[in-house]
Amino acid sequence: MSVPRAKLLQKCVEVIDTFDSKRTTVDAYVEDAPVLKDKSIGKVEHKFIHQVFYGCVRYQKFLKLFVTSFLYKCPAQAMRSEQTLYMVLAYLLFFRLEELGVAEMRQMLNSGYGTATSLFALLKYALDVGELERWVKVEWCKVYDVRYIEEEVIGKLQSHAEELRPVVEEIEFKATGMQASGSSSGAVKEKRGTSPKPFNLTRPKPRLVPEPEVISREVKALPIAPAVHANSLAAVEEQKRQRLEEHKAKVNAKYDSDGFNLETAKRRDGSEVEELARKVDAERMAECTFKPKTKKYAPPSEEAAVRVNAAAILREDALLKQKQAKEYETLKRYEQELHDASEFHRWQEKMKEQDHYDEERRVHQRMVEMQLAREGAIEAFESQVRKKGIMAGIQREEQALEMQVKALEEEKELEQKQQIVKGTQEDREKAREAELREMRARAEKAEALRKEKEAEAERKRREDEQEMERRRDLIRQIRALEKVPVERFKQFDPAEAPCHGLLEEMSHAELKERLQIAQAQHARELEDKKERQLEKKHEKQRELAEKAETLAKIRDRARDESRSRHDAIRQKKQENEDAERRYREQCVEEVAQKIQLKKQKKREEELRLRKELKEISMKRQFLAANAEMVEAKTHAEQHAGLDREAHHRQRDLLLEQRRQNEIKSKEAMLRRGNRQCAQGDIKAMHDAVNDRLKRAKAADAALKEDILRANVTAAQLAEDARDPAQGGVRPLLEQIQRHALSRAQIGVAARRFGASERRFRDVVSPSDAVCT
Repeated sequence: MSVPRAKLLQKCVEVIDTFDSKRTTVDAYVEDAPVLKDKSIGKVEHKFIHQVFYGCVRYQKFLKLFVTSFLYKCPAQAMRSEQTLYMVLAYLLFFRLEELGVAEMRQMLNSGYGTATSLFALLKYALDVGELERWVKVEWCKVYDVRYIEEEVIGKLQSHAEELRPVVEEIEFKATGMQASGSSSGAVKEKRGTSPKPFNLTRPKPRLVPEPEVISREVKALPIAPAVHANSLAAVEEQKRQRLEEHKAKVNAKYDSDGFNLETAKRRDGSEVEELARKVDAERMAECTFKPKTKKYAPPSEEAAVRVNAAAILREDALLKQKQAKEYETLKRYEQELHDASEFHRWQEKMKEQDHYDEERRVHQRMVEMQLAREGAIEAFESQVRKKGIMAGIQREEQALEMQVKALEEEKELEQKQQIVKGTQEDREKAREAELREMRARAEKAEALRKEKEAEAERKRREDEQEMERRRDLIRQIRALEKVPVERFKQFDPAEAPCHGLLEEMSHAELKERLQIAQAQHARELEDKKERQLEKKHEKQRELAEKAETLAKIRDRARDESRSRHDAIRQKKQENEDAERRYREQCVEEVAQKIQLKKQKKREEELRLRKELKEISMKRQFLAANAEMVEAKTHAEQHAGLDREAHHRQRDLLLEQRRQNEIKSKEAMLRRGNRQCAQGDIKAMHDAVNDRLKRAKAADAALKEDILRANVTAAQLAEDARDPAQGGVRPLLEQIQRHALSRAQIGVAARRFGASERRFRDVVSPSDAVCT
């Protein structure tokens, strides 16, 4: 959403506050509401406001009961000026939280619209099931079903309680500056009382229940009486039949053979009487019932004139304008681009028909494949059942052998467990003695602790009595102060202003006069509005009549076009049905042929499988006959394999050891040669350096002699300069030039010597010096 959440909530609140259900409907008001004319509101925001507004109006009773109970329960935190905001947030919490999401709900609550204390109290009240059941659930159940309230309203919100907990903590931190969690420093820690815990005694291991004795289920029957074998069922039936015949003969001989002539035999049957009564009732009802003779229904020749209302005319006119606008756009585009989309539409329709035909072919092909797959699955299932029956017989034989081995293993395991039981019974007696000692020590400690608690309780009781006496004294003083009467009275004057310090205050009489003036002005405005509405109504009726005539003409023309179009569609549909029927018959024939081929392949596969299973069973019989020989051969091959493995392992170890020894010797030789080469290089370098040092020392000695000689020469030259008789100034200048040249040569030699010393230090490293 591009609009801030605070502004979005503000728009929702303004729409709900300015709505009047007596004047307009919900949808009409959303379209004409001045609050929603803002250009910054997009389609998504407009839809959100519409849905929230509609939901609040729909669940108005539910939300009003909730907000009223919240204002009554939390009067200090809640503000009555924000009750519409509470209604919007309650609707989002109870009915739209699952669609909106917890993240979006967090942004709504943190948008800054509404006070943080009231929002925190609202969330806490809505998420507390006990408070809802205490304050508002009974009132909700008077309007809605109890199951709906418990499952769909309260239960659905409680399912998101864990997700909403961080949001509640964040709002709580904004409202109070602290959180209710135990990590916050501002929260008051609740005193934790002493909670009793059971003693950590050693739990005895459960005793092994001995196996129950086998109860014999043999039933010993008494011997059969000899009279049972002497008689038979046929003889008993024959005796019963003879006794019945004798009883019938006695009864017939007792009474007269003529019988009785009873009058009741002459009565009519009940069904005949009912039939006569039904006929009489039908004749009587025919006189009382009017059943006119109806003619055969003939449809009317003329079409019935349908009278439409204003809404229908406007809807049809709007549809017509939309079609005209589309045609205008089409013509304009054709005028600009010199072509229209009719060819494209024809190609599109053709491609859609081709896609539909291809889809039908694909569906028929899929049906054929499914039928083939079904037949194949049935055949595969039957063959698999037969194959499993053969394999099951072989597995039963193998299982019988495994059961015998398992029985022997169970007998050994039972003997080991019996030994473990004996050891456990011996260790259990030691645990009983340690348990008695621990119980005596804990009883002594509990007695000392109980005495300390009794002394602490007595001290607490005395402190509570003193505190209660102090509170009673304060209550008596407060009641004495409240009994002192205070007189507050001021006489009412209708012509005097209340003088409460508010702007534009007026007296009661002035208020009445202004109210009368406002009512008269309102009445005049109503009359003017009625006249304008009548003029608009007459004008609208004329426009509707014109539109109705135009629409009737267009409707007749559209009816003729529709009939011709339906005839063409009906003919095309008949052709498509004939083509589909022919294609379906062809598919059925192909399916029958493929099914026949698959059945033939399955029969051949089954015969081959039977033959292979018969060969496998014969091989198993031969292998079972030579089982002992095969087992001995297997053991011999295993031992031979172990010997080969040990021989190969020993050979590999020897080869590896030889390879490692060769590598070590080569590395030692290379290391020795490298060390000798390095020593030779260092020795040659030392000789060269010593030679250079000797030459440098000789040059240094020569340099010192030259310096000494130059100094002596300079002194002589200075003395000659003082004496002009020795040759003048020119010889002196030549001597100074030679002296400067000799000094320059001395400097060059000194620099060369210093450079050689530095190169020597760089070449000779400390490690080489140590080696030397």
